[in-house]
Amino acid sequence: MFAYERFMGDFGALDTLPALTSLFDPGWWDRMRDSTTSGHISPEALILTAVVFGLAFLVIAAGFFIKIRFGRADAPPTTWIVRPGEIRALLDTALTQRSKVRVSFVRDDAGARSTDATILSVDPVRGIEMEMTSLVRATPSWVGKLVACDFRLRLDPRKDYHSFYGFVSAIAAVRLAGDDFVHMTVTWPKHLELEQKRGFLRIEPPRNFVLELEVWHENTVKTAHGRFGNPSTWGEPLLRLDPRLEPPLIEVRNISGGGVRLEVLSEGLQGHKALFEPTGRFLMRLVLAEPEADQPLEFHLALRLQNVYGDPGSAGKKGFGFRIVSFGVPSDAPGDALSWKTAASGAPALDDWAFRRHLSMYRSRGE
Repeated sequence: MFAYERFMGDFGALDTLPALTSLFDPGWWDRMRDSTTSGHISPEALILTAVVFGLAFLVIAAGFFIKIRFGRADAPPTTWIVRPGEIRALLDTALTQRSKVRVSFVRDDAGARSTDATILSVDPVRGIEMEMTSLVRATPSWVGKLVACDFRLRLDPRKDYHSFYGFVSAIAAVRLAGDDFVHMTVTWPKHLELEQKRGFLRIEPPRNFVLELEVWHENTVKTAHGRFGNPSTWGEPLLRLDPRLEPPLIEVRNISGGGVRLEVLSEGLQGHKALFEPTGRFLMRLVLAEPEADQPLEFHLALRLQNVYGDPGSAGKKGFGFRIVSFGVPSDAPGDALSWKTAASGAPALDDWAFRRHLSMYRSRGE
């Protein structure tokens, strides 16, 4: 008690301290204002300051306590689908659309390759049964291992948009189904992860994945009396990739099932600049590496030039954004190697290739 009196002695006698109720006394606040404006530090001013800082400290401390006490059960990321009904609906849609599922072991084996599967049945109790080719050497030792499964859905049939989903589950059973197929069942996932949603999955392919690339203008093919169904009659291309050059004259900046963007050095356009105008129509032969197969994939594409990036008259690189309007498939007609199909929903084989490369890069980054 004596120590408290000595401490308060510097601020006046104990009877000068206001009671808590005096804080609501208008006269007390008038004295506080007069004390503050006069520059004289009064006991009332010190008490008010202590009360304000004390309340602020209590509020901050309470906030930290609430965050620590009740924030430990973190909310799931916004990209996760955790509602059982929504998970069931999406997997039922994958079954109905016969969506291709990319299956790969969780990254405990960096050298493990992925494979494609088709969903046969979905059931929250029995799990998800998938069918794979018998070329996959499945063994009973797979049971219990974790696999990452990625698939895509076209939720709105009126739009060329896909939603990409993934989940990780344990293998529950593996069995042979005849000589041609393997049936694998995985446990029901606790959540799905929304990976990406866009019209076409666009990737930036590494240089070593673009093995060959040639570009023709439609008019030059017509001038040479070439037949669109026979690439050998198209003549000399306007652009040709030479991977031995550094830097290369032409690069694939990005690619998707719906289009291609090229970057070309000005010297690669010598004599052809006037042809590269928006709305111009071109033909492209493209050969891409496919690590999952024994041989690369070859594409023949009919393109419409949508955008030109950079000043056509300046030096340096020029960018060209092409939209795929049709794609070539093997033809049964005599004399023609190709028949052309309209790419209303893009080029499916190229879209699949971009999807596989996206998953491969996604996994290699450890995301």
